[in-house]
Amino acid sequence: MIALTHGVFDLLHAGHIEHLKQCKSFADRLIVSVLADRFVKKKFIIQDERTRIFQVSMVKGVDEVVLCEALGPSDLLKTLKPDLYIRKDEYSEQIPPEYEVAKKLGIKCLFTKTVPPHTKEIVQRIWSFK
Repeated sequence: MIALTHGVFDLLHAGHIEHLKQCKSFADRLIVSVLADRFVKKKFIIQDERTRIFQVSMVKGVDEVVLCEALGPSDLLKTLKPDLYIRKDEYSEQIPPEYEVAKKLGIKCLFTKTVPPHTKEIVQRIWSFK
């Protein structure tokens, strides 16, 4: 069973690690898609894509990391054809385009339980030290 998950993974933290651990529990092989810098929609990112890819690749259970060179992982789903596409449950109410792509390809969509902290919370704590 092959799973693909996708995200920015800026300021890698315990919430990210737990998400990846949960993803691996569903699959024998875990591929992580890291969004390229130029497609990140946040005001700013702290870690560049090379750093984020390296950090995610060091997480136990991650078998492969790929750079997502698009607004979302639809093309990667078509190319890699994993058995599962997994996101955090905070995305379960959204219907991004890749869910339709996954459905058409017969890829099952699953959600992990979101565990704090969130990157935004960490950044806010850092700014509070000013």
